[in-house]
Amino acid sequence: MTDHVLGDAVDRWNEAKELGMAEFRATGPDHLNCAQAVVRYAAHGLRADPESVALARYMGGGSVGMGEMCGAVEGAVMALGLRDYVSLPDHPTIDAADKESLQELIRDFRTLFGAATCRGLTGHDISTSEGYERFKAHPASRRCEDYVAWACDRLGPMLVVVSPPAARKP
Repeated sequence: MTDHVLGDAVDRWNEAKELGMAEFRATGPDHLNCAQAVVRYAAHGLRADPESVALARYMGGGSVGMGEMCGAVEGAVMALGLRDYVSLPDHPTIDAADKESLQELIRDFRTLFGAATCRGLTGHDISTSEGYERFKAHPASRRCEDYVAWACDRLGPMLVVVSPPAARKP
């Protein structure tokens, strides 16, 4: 791979992360939840359908706000599935090494941040509108950006596709 091609790929993934993070930080209808932001990163970097972020719509807040697995981690798992979808010749089945890498990502996330669940990371029950509002007003809510950025950084090397994505039709 030439330096120019490698540089273009690095630029595309940097741009993908900036896009995902910007849409995570956005307010109003342009806001993406944590899982969607990680999927946006993957979709942009893989040149996949940008609307694929809708697949992660219900994963934010630890699965529909229930405080379970952090949405940034869930988004990373879904992003690897998106990679497989756009590159089926390279990834026709679950790869043992990818499965192990995702398990390691989750373990490392838990070790670094002290928990892997939304409730454990934030200390808030966001399953109600009142709980969500308390969470948004608390400084803990600002740490979610760190979780999304970390997930994108760790996920990047796993998303590399050997052959270019083929056009897929539903």
